[in-house]
Formats: sequence, C-alpha cells, structure tokens
Amino acid sequence: MRYSVPVNAAEEVPALVEAGASELYCGYLDAWWRERYADHDSASRRQGRANLATPDELERTVRAAASAGVPIHLALNVRYTEPQLDHLEGLCTAFAEMGGTGVIASDLGLLWRLRGHDGLERTLSLLAVAQNVPTLAAYRRLGVTRVALPRFVGPDEAGSLLRAVPGMEASFMAFFDKCPWVDGYCTHRHGVTCLSRETDGAADDAPALPTFDTTYRSHACLGRAARYLEPYPCAACHLRGFERNGVGTAKLGGRGRPLDERLRALRFLRQAHDLPDDAARRELYQRTYGCPCACYYGPSRQGREAIEPLVAPPSDAQRELMGSQTSVSELREALARLACADGHDCGAEVTLLVPPLSQAGLEALVAALPTLSERLQPGAHVCVNDLGTLVTLVREVAERGLPLQVTMGTLLARIDSPDEVAHFLAPHENPSRPVWGPDGEPRTLVYAPPPVALVRHWQRPSATEPSAQEALAWLVGTGIPYEFGTVSDAGVAPREPL
Repeated sequence: MRYSVPVNAAEEVPALVEAGASELYCGYLDAWWRERYADHDSASRRQGRANLATPDELERTVRAAASAGVPIHLALNVRYTEPQLDHLEGLCTAFAEMGGTGVIASDLGLLWRLRGHDGLERTLSLLAVAQNVPTLAAYRRLGVTRVALPRFVGPDEAGSLLRAVPGMEASFMAFFDKCPWVDGYCTHRHGVTCLSRETDGAADDAPALPTFDTTYRSHACLGRAARYLEPYPCAACHLRGFERNGVGTAKLGGRGRPLDERLRALRFLRQAHDLPDDAARRELYQRTYGCPCACYYGPSRQGREAIEPLVAPPSDAQRELMGSQTSVSELREALARLACADGHDCGAEVTLLVPPLSQAGLEALVAALPTLSERLQPGAHVCVNDLGTLVTLVREVAERGLPLQVTMGTLLARIDSPDEVAHFLAPHENPSRPVWGPDGEPRTLVYAPPPVALVRHWQRPSATEPSAQEALAWLVGTGIPYEFGTVSDAGVAPREPL
C-alpha cells in the first residue's frame, strides 16, 4: 500500500518520507490569489497554513520531494472562473518546470486547459464525486489517470469501477477529514476559525481583524449530522480490502494539521496494515489514540445521499417537478409512478429531477428512458447532476430520437447557494465580536465586504465558463444539442444554450 500525505513546508519532507510517505501533496495560495480573492478557500478548499504561500516555498518543497525520491502533487481541486484558469494554467506550467509530479483537480475547465501538459499527471479530486463508470471514462478522456474516490465508495464498489475503466488508478481516504456531506456538493466555506474571547463590556480597543464572515466559529456542518466528528477517523480495517480491489494508494487528509499528527497517523496506518486481524488493529488504535476506533467506512460512514439541501433559484410556476436532485429514493418513486399502468401522461412543462447516480442507478435510468418518452410529452426536461449521467443521457436521447431535453442541475453546474452568498454580502448579518487572533492576541473581528472578484467566483457556475463548455461539448459530441439549465426542487432558473 502506498500512502499519500499532505506537506505544509519543505522542512517537513524528510520526516514524512522517513515515516513512510510514498508521495506528497500540497496546497498553494499565493499573493496574486490573496490580492483578488482574499485568504479564502477558493483556491483549494483550505486556507492559511494548509497552503504554501510563495513561489520560493513551493519550489523548495518540490525540490525537497525530488531529493527524497517521492512524487509531489499540487491540489487545485475546486471550481474556477476563466480569469482564475488563466492564472492556474501558468502556475501548473511553473510547477512542472520546478519538477512537480502532477495536479489534483476537479474543474472541467482546468482539466481542459491542461490536456496538452503531458509533463503533469492528473488526479481527479474526490470533490468531483466520480461514482459511475461513464463519469470516470469521461475524465479519463481528459487525461486523468487516477481518481480520489468519494468517501462513500467502499472497496468492492471501487473495484467494479476501476475494472470498467482501463488505465484508471485510484486512491481512497484513510485518515482525517471525514465529512457529513458529500464534499463536492457542499456549499460551506472552510475558513480559519477565530475563537471568541470574553470581555467585561468595556470599550474594546483591540486591533481590528477584517473579514467578510464575522460569525464563523467553525464549519457550519458541525452543527448538523455530526456523527462524523470523531477526532481521528480511520480506515485501517479496510486497507487490505481496497488493496485487493486494485486501489493502491491510501490518502491522509489533514492539510494544515501539525506535523506530529500527520506523522502519528501515517505510522499507525503502516503498522495496522501488517497486523493479522481487525481486533489487533482496533487494539492498536486504542493504544495510539486513547479512545475506541472511529471507522471511516463503518456504520456512520458518509452516505451516498448525504447531499446538503439546496437553496432554490427563482421558481417557474409553469413547470411541474418530479423526483429530487438530492435523493435517489425520490427519483425511484417518480420513475415507479411513471411506469404504472394508470400513471397519467405529463405535459411538456415537466422536469424530472435526477440526483448524482451510482452505476446501478444510471443503468436503471437508461432502462426507463422508453417509458419516460411515452409518459412525458415532447419537450419535457430531464435534469441531471453528474457528468457521466449527462454524457450518457444526451447520447441515448440523440441516438434513440427520444423527445426529451437533457439539462444540467445546480450540483453538476457547481453553483453556490444564493443565501450563503447573500450572508457574506450583508453587513447586518456580520456583527463585530472580540476574538483571539491567529497568534493568540486579542483582536476585534469586524466586517469587510468580500472582494468583487470573489463574489463573482461564488455567483458564476463554473460549468458556464468557456473552457468548461468546450470540455463538455467535446465529451458529449459536437453537434449533439442539449441545454444548460439550473434546476432545484423548487424551480427552474433561466436556461441558455451551451
């Protein structure tokens, strides 16, 4: 088993490699990005010390990895607007020239831009939520050679997916950073927490610490579905299962965590892998962490339908909505109603909402297409939310001549929640509060509006950017028409041609 471990400084490389790191990955948040988008998670879903900050730091870390004989990957794993892609393409070129191994990405536009960069390996981030064969095959066509599997995909399903896509390797999450929501569909910001400090009510002259979210104390998801909050979630008992199914890399999260925590986790996993049974692994966990083990893929594993409820765009009262773009069970019920002999025929102003689908779910939807075409009148919409389902349905509809329109939903389009964005734009939602600053000093957190460029980044669906549209048109097939439409359970936003 190989181990992929985050690195936060060049000086950490020797210790991580000595502890057993087979490869390293890092984040990067440089001055260009901070000047335009602030110290925000818009570059790689992490802020602050989870990122290298200067070209010199990045180059020294790359050189240290080369000296130690291990690959190093750069995390550019969220979604981007076109001006950001211009910068990131140059960054990737510079990273390759430094000796960097590859990038971890999820944005279609970025992968499209990198298709000619043969010197950089491309790993698909788990934020892409690749859970069916056509999705993996589409990204494979874009030059991706390895996928970080979603947290809900276990060993057996992983093996099935990989066997169907020749040339695709995989990694899985083995320690740290277990989430209640499916990461790629989460609209929470991942910022640096500032802890509140008590005051006596007197005038507070502590220096201001400007931010566009003064209420941020921790990730918003910590107040919901909090069974994932074990401090050290672990997949030690599943290492060999993934290995048997062809998944050869165990990934540790924890970018930004102290070095000693990452080293302890790495040493623990390597030792646990070689133990004879799971009872011995649980005993080792108890000795190492002083508490019963918290299993990554056990009873409280992340669910496939653990998708954060979406805030709807403006509704269209003329359109009837069936199914759900966050629930497979609701889609299944809608398909069953349509298949009933006494089911009513639906008009053109109908949208069937389809959540992201597993391979089995996608096959069931394709099998239901003849029924849909009979029960839904010409012009009815099927709104999909994963890349594989989009590519498959557009081709199936075109080849069969079915009178259905395929549209893209908010999850696949990667649109931020309007309510979340409005919160960051509203001073009255962000009262000042006394906090302890980054170095433990007294500060006063005060509201400052987000940079205009960052607001555009939030409000602009990455799938509408020119580079992403070129990628989609190439993947689907030139000349096969379909629509870009953002649809939620409460309505349909205006559509425009791709």
